[in-house]
This record gives sequence, structure tokens and C-alpha cells, in this order.
Amino acid sequence: MNATLELDVLSVVLLIFTIALASHSLRSKPINRWYILSAVILLIVIGTELFAYQVDDVGISSQIAPHRIANVLGFGLSPMICYFLFKYISNTEYQQRSVWFYLPFSFHAIVSILSYFTGWYFFVDSMNIYSRGPLFPLATLTMLFYYGLCIVYLTKTLHGYEASDRPLLLLILVTPIVGAGIQIAFPPILTLWPGIALSLLLFYLFSQEQYYAFDVLTGLRNRATFMRDLSDLQRSSKGPATIVVCDVNALKMANDTYGHISGDELLVHTSRLLERCFRGVGRVYRIGGDEFGVIITKEDSLEVERALSPLESQIKLSNKNRTIPLSLAIGWSWCESCSGNLFNTYVAADNSMYDTKRKMKQGRR
Repeated sequence: MNATLELDVLSVVLLIFTIALASHSLRSKPINRWYILSAVILLIVIGTELFAYQVDDVGISSQIAPHRIANVLGFGLSPMICYFLFKYISNTEYQQRSVWFYLPFSFHAIVSILSYFTGWYFFVDSMNIYSRGPLFPLATLTMLFYYGLCIVYLTKTLHGYEASDRPLLLLILVTPIVGAGIQIAFPPILTLWPGIALSLLLFYLFSQEQYYAFDVLTGLRNRATFMRDLSDLQRSSKGPATIVVCDVNALKMANDTYGHISGDELLVHTSRLLERCFRGVGRVYRIGGDEFGVIITKEDSLEVERALSPLESQIKLSNKNRTIPLSLAIGWSWCESCSGNLFNTYVAADNSMYDTKRKMKQGRR
């Protein structure tokens, strides 16, 4: 068995393992279906490559048609690997998208099918000898287009990961590129698909580890991460810190009146406003059903007021076009030193928020 076949077999084992992992939690995490589809498509593509090795005997005319069909499937399905991976990492359902999003894939599929007759992507001649066609680079570019979308999306969300996690994520993204580079340097060894297979496995394991640190609905860090960060900061920092606590008013009423989907939308809208206003100032968390927290380590306590001021104006502006108006009760507390005092600061901020909430209710009577 040559090196390429060994790598392909190893890739198949990795993919079966990761598909099994993702399927195990499919019911609780429906988004896993996009990952499974990506892995299954890659499994099929590798399968077509393995099959092509079995039907590439020179001079056997009966193998020409199967040889061409295997290549049509391999080329045609390749971009779908990264397309479904993008669906998985961006956590989005099928939505109305620009035609430019689907055009590369659609055009690529047509060219792949026509290559059976024209040899545009590949050519299997009358002696059953395979060679690359004149448009072969276009096939690679089409796949890179969708892989590029994955990289762009993840790059935009790097700020949401811990600093220690970012190098690992970047390493996972670079793995297929390294595989492609090795394949270009040593053409007989096909390492692109094994590189993508390894990247898929590592990214799934990475995303599952992140899953337990982030809130599924809003994408913010969850309460467990909030408490961990408070503990770490209290232990490691002697500088000042500010804790902000926000509570969404009348969320239960919104759920009862408009349904839980509308209530969830209200929470997502709140998380986006908080992230926008506290970007570069502090780290935002969802610490309860309708409660959010922010940890700020800026030495200037006026940073809080600079963030809260646009938050109030943003809420007023967005409520002009909202069926369910957003109202937040906000409390915050500042401590001169995090050391041994940060949890007390959180309790003080929480009490301040409830005091604000009580005053807001009294004001509406």
C-alpha cells in the first residue's frame, strides 16, 4: 500500500470516529448535522479517490467510465465539504443569501459533470490514463472560496475566544493549507484530504470544548465561565475592576404574550447591544435566564459610564422599530483591588441592579 492509500485509509478512520462523536449528541445539538454532512461528504470524496485507484489500470477500456464517474463525484462534491463546515461554525440555518454565495458551487458542479466529456477539470483518455485538465486550478479555487468564508468568519470571532485558545484555532485552520502545500511539493503524495480530515476532527473537539464555556442562544460566555473568570481575576490581579449586572425587564411577560421564540430574540438582541457597547471595555457574559454580566478591568472607572451612555441611546433607538421594547435594569460596582474582593463586588453590583429594578417598577405605578 503506497503512502497516499495509507493516508486515505487513516482519514476514513478519523472521519468515522468524528461522525460517531457528532451523532451521539445530535439530538441535544442539532447544529451538529452540518458538521456530520461536511464529514460525510469528505468521506465520499475520499471514497471516490480510493475507488479511482482500483479502476486506473492502463489499457483496460471497461474501467474508463467508472474512472471518469469517480472523478466527477470527487470534483463535484469537494466544495460542499467547506460549505457545510461554514454552516456549522457560523451556527446559521438556511437563509436567503446572495446569489454570489451559491454561484461558485453551482458553476463548479456543472463543470465537474461536463468534464466527463470535455476534460476541463480532468481527463481520462482511451488508455484509461488520468491527467489534469486546463481548468483544474478553478476546482481548487472554488473549494478555497468556501474554506475562505470559514477562515473569515472565525477570524472575526477570534476576540470571543480565550487568548490561550487562539493559537490552537489558527493551527487547526492552517492544517489543510499545510496538507495542500505538501501535495504541491510532492505531487505523488495526496495530503489535502487527510489534512482536511484531521482539521475537521480537531475543530470538532475544539468546538465541543468551547461549547461548555459559551451560552448556546446568545453566543456569550456562560455563568460557569463568568464565575471561573471572577475567581481567576481575584486570585491573579491586584488591580481595580468593575462588575456590571444587567437584567431584562418583563421577559416573562414577553414569553407569555408573544411566545418563547420572541423572548429568545429579545435576549439575543440584548447580547448584541451589550457586546457592541462594551467592546474594548469589558467582557460580556450571560449569567442567568434574563441576566447579563460584564467584567471590566480598566483602571479608569469612567469607562463604565462611557459604555453605559451609548447603551441607553442604542436601546431607545432600537425600540422605535421593535414590537417588543427592550428595557434593562442595570447595576454596577467598582473595587480598587480585585485581590480577595471581587466576589463581594459582584454581589454589590447585583444588589445595585435589583435596587434599580425595584425603582423602575415603582416608577411605572
